[in-house]
Formats: sequence, structure tokens, C-alpha cells
Amino acid sequence: DASAFAVTTDGTTDNTVTAVAISGSTVELTLTNTVKNDQTVTVAYNDPSGSNDNNAIQDAAGNDAATLSITAVTNNSTVAGTAPTFISAATSTDGTTVLLNFNETLSATTADVSDFSIKLDGSPAVIASIAATGSTVVLTLASAITSGQTVALTYSDPSTADDSAAVQDSAGNDAASLNNIAVTNNSTVDGNAPAFLSAATSTDGT
Repeated sequence: DASAFAVTTDGTTDNTVTAVAISGSTVELTLTNTVKNDQTVTVAYNDPSGSNDNNAIQDAAGNDAATLSITAVTNNSTVAGTAPTFISAATSTDGTTVLLNFNETLSATTADVSDFSIKLDGSPAVIASIAATGSTVVLTLASAITSGQTVALTYSDPSTADDSAAVQDSAGNDAASLNNIAVTNNSTVDGNAPAFLSAATSTDGT
């Protein structure tokens, strides 16, 4: 029975066993919560009675397996348990987008444009759309950033809990908020008006 097992993750006992299956010499436990790749896992098993009975783990001859004290479990999970780490931010060369790079693949379901603010030379810019692709968040602006502008960005995680309305990885771990970070300006768009240099007639005076 599932109640004969106790599984802990990172020392807590909230990961209840919901189902038990036996295949050959292997006992498979289904858990309430997904085990993440950075968690410490233990398992314990208590033989439900002092005699051999079919409510216990037993062999084909009906011999019960012994009670198992708290035992470390090798964690082979590939599900990310750590939130994405921000690496860098830069504009595209055409000045139309700001690219935020993280250290892992992000969920395509991401934050709203209202969770971001971008300032150009201290003045707010209009963000037209947002998309998360691979490990990059792409913010598209209503007007192109020019080469001489100073760019700063702020991102506010919309809640304290992990949720799909935020920048997060595929396992649902939210990235941290960013406060007024500098964005590398790679725009090649000229933002300076032409400057008059001089005026002269042609040699034939026409």
C-alpha cells in the first residue's frame, strides 16, 4: 500500500506516494510532486505487519521484504529546479528589439509587456510586444532605438509565487525581477539630424 512508504524531498515529507507498482524486481512509486534535479530525495518503507502477507512487498513465494529505514535516493531527474539566471541584455542592430538572454530554455508562455519598462535616455519607450524563444526574451519596441541612446530596463515578476504569467523556465521556475539594468546598445540606426557644413556656388556660377 502507498501509505507504507515515505518519500522526502529536501527534508520535507510533503511528497506523498500516490501509487505503487511492481515490475520484476523493481518497485515504482508515483509521487504527488515532481522531483526537481537539484533536490535531495530519501525513501523509507515500513512492512505493514510482522508476518508474511500480501499487503507487503514480497517475492513470488510470499516472503515479505524487510522494513527499509530512511535511505538516500539517486536523483536522475532532468526537470529544472533552479530559476533561470539572467545573463545579458542588448538591442538588435536595427534598434527594433531588446533581447534578454538567460542561462536555460524558457517557457513560451511568458510575462506581459506591462511587466517591463524600458527607458531611452531616461524617457519611457513603448513596448509593442513580447515573445520568449529558446533562452531569450524578445521585446519589440514601437519605435527604433538609435545608436547614441542610453538604454535601461526593469522587469517586475508579477507575483511572489511561480506562475505562468512570468518569465520562467519549462519547469515553471520564475526568473527574478530586474531593476534598471543597463542594456548594451548595438543599434546602427543614426539618431542625429544632418548638420549643415557650408554652401558654395559652382565654378561656372550657374
